[in-house]
Amino acid sequence: MNVSVVIAEDDALLRNLLTTLLAQEEGLEVVGSAASGAECLDTVRQLRPRVLLLDLHLPGMSGLKVMEALEPGGEGPLTLVLSGSEDEETQLQAARSGARGFLPKSQAATVLARAIRSVAEGEVWFSRRVSERIFQEYHQLARRTREQDKPLNQLSEREREVLICVARGMTNSQIAADLYMSVHTVKVHIQSILRKLNLPNRVEAAVYAVREGLVAAEDSAS
Repeated sequence: MNVSVVIAEDDALLRNLLTTLLAQEEGLEVVGSAASGAECLDTVRQLRPRVLLLDLHLPGMSGLKVMEALEPGGEGPLTLVLSGSEDEETQLQAARSGARGFLPKSQAATVLARAIRSVAEGEVWFSRRVSERIFQEYHQLARRTREQDKPLNQLSEREREVLICVARGMTNSQIAADLYMSVHTVKVHIQSILRKLNLPNRVEAAVYAVREGLVAAEDSAS
């Protein structure tokens, strides 16, 4: 089955050249083209190509805006960005907007078909340095997500303070006096802490606080 391609490029000469180049490639079929952002959206939604070859600087709507408009449905084409710039930040911006690859126009004549096939097969097409930075950003995002998913992060700031006091072995009365609240409020906070951390009692809560480094951090600041 041929890989269907839509070309979105406002330069008519370049658009025709790209179409001619791809017409010579077995397994690739240009099913449509567009000269503006709005026309690109209409063409893609009508023809549903496998790959969208997208210029970043389209009149009326930038390529980045086009990708944002196509993203919500999750059934859009795999986008290979075509740009006159080789700047790394531009490539990263394209990747963050959903592009699966980035091809400088200076390289189009030599690797266009290979880049399209790679993207169509589910691979990415970025420079090595940019690919490394994308991986680093993904790793950092995954780590932040894991941190946010920790039960500890479900506690309010006040509940953290109460948990620290519990870990120090303070009684409810001592915690109330230290944090300027009633004993009843302390009990409410402790019950909430146990529920959020899925712990059976305050002893386990104290152990959890020590394991997570809350008490050590607090003591070092005192």
